[in-house]
Amino acid sequence: MYKDIEGMDEPLHGFEEESRDLVELYERLLKENTQVYFETDEYESIIDHYAIKGGFKMAMRVAEQALVQHPFSATLRMKKAQLLTQERRHQESLDTLEEALLYEPTNYEIFVQMANVFDEMDRYEESIEQFQRALIYGTQKDEILLSQAYVYENWNKFDKAAESLETALEVNPNNYQALYELAYCYDLLSKPEKSIKLYKNYIDNNPFSHIAWYNLGLLYARIDKYEEALSAYEYAGLINDKYSPVFYNMGNIYVMQEEYEKAAESFEQSVALEDENPILFCQLGNCYKFLNKNEEARTAFKKALDIDDEMSEAWAGLGLTYYYEDKSQLALYYLKRAIKIDPECDSHWSNLGHCYLNLEEYESCEEAYKKAFSLDEACIDYVKDYVYSLYLNDKPDEALKVLDQQILEWEDEAELLALYAGILYEAGLVKRADNYLISALTADPESYTTLFSYFFSLEENSHIQEIISLYK
Repeated sequence: MYKDIEGMDEPLHGFEEESRDLVELYERLLKENTQVYFETDEYESIIDHYAIKGGFKMAMRVAEQALVQHPFSATLRMKKAQLLTQERRHQESLDTLEEALLYEPTNYEIFVQMANVFDEMDRYEESIEQFQRALIYGTQKDEILLSQAYVYENWNKFDKAAESLETALEVNPNNYQALYELAYCYDLLSKPEKSIKLYKNYIDNNPFSHIAWYNLGLLYARIDKYEEALSAYEYAGLINDKYSPVFYNMGNIYVMQEEYEKAAESFEQSVALEDENPILFCQLGNCYKFLNKNEEARTAFKKALDIDDEMSEAWAGLGLTYYYEDKSQLALYYLKRAIKIDPECDSHWSNLGHCYLNLEEYESCEEAYKKAFSLDEACIDYVKDYVYSLYLNDKPDEALKVLDQQILEWEDEAELLALYAGILYEAGLVKRADNYLISALTADPESYTTLFSYFFSLEENSHIQEIISLYK
């Protein structure tokens, strides 16, 4: 989104007592039909008062009256143009700004305001032309270039935006917003190494910028350089130990590395700073769940639900803590609550199927696995679970039919071939089963683990073990 340069179109803040008195005076004189002279800056304050309250007609009336008293004022015309732009009367705004240029032809702020209007009209080329004119007269060239870059971004010309931002940083290396936008452009242009170099150069001159270190960490994480990312986050945390996103992102990296103790420590630091963020508590709960600290996990999930009782992930997390304790009946309650909130979440249905499997409620198990599979047919675990549930419900032919179809669709079908072999072995079709097992082992010598994970008793079969030994 386009952002005005500093000093242009300043936000309308709360008025000081003097400004309120000025508006009251104006309204009193208006009621009395008395004409009084106001300075241009006083008129601007009165116009702003009505504009911020949404009183466009009154604001425009004041602007017109102000121009009667100050017919040669460029700033009042700029204020009028701003009102017209807010009402999307863009051409009238441009015409008014052209009038302003007659009185102040070298005022770069007029060119910037015109550029802003053209940008809103999606007339990007003309907007850039106005920025080029502003650069001739403007003193804040880095800010003008930054604003020009926003237009290029709106125009989807990110290479041009990057060029503009590079020039802005040459003018003012400490323009942090330009730095941030340039890194954003490099990211969109698939040039992460340039972004990293950019932040490193900035950090050389500003070593205590925790935001720069944090963004550097984000960039490293994006290209899977997790150790470098952690190092950058650590520096950011040392500089500012109150910046919660640092610890949250560190925790996420540790989760990906399956270092759940460290992840939990990071999330603990984060929740200490943001104790009203349910996502943080849910992430913390997941870490404790993986560490088999189910009581601590439940405490974290319940805190998440205290903040947001519609957070399905927290309900599911609670359910899984009971599932891991072989309390599947109790786990069902929480997983069903999660599904009620988010019925399109495939993992909730899959976990529900696991519970029913533990309880040997095979029809419900099949229904749950089928739903998970229908929500994400690209997940091979869902394929296997659904096929196995069909087998458990005495539907081997249907299970093999699903496998036949899925084997054709999967490039790496070794696990499915192994599962196919298991169903055939259980049916006593040994020769056919051998062929499928050999095909599975040829594709992946470790695929026998899938066979035994579903059909435990086959692990004791010497014939099968003999075939497997040929591929070790």
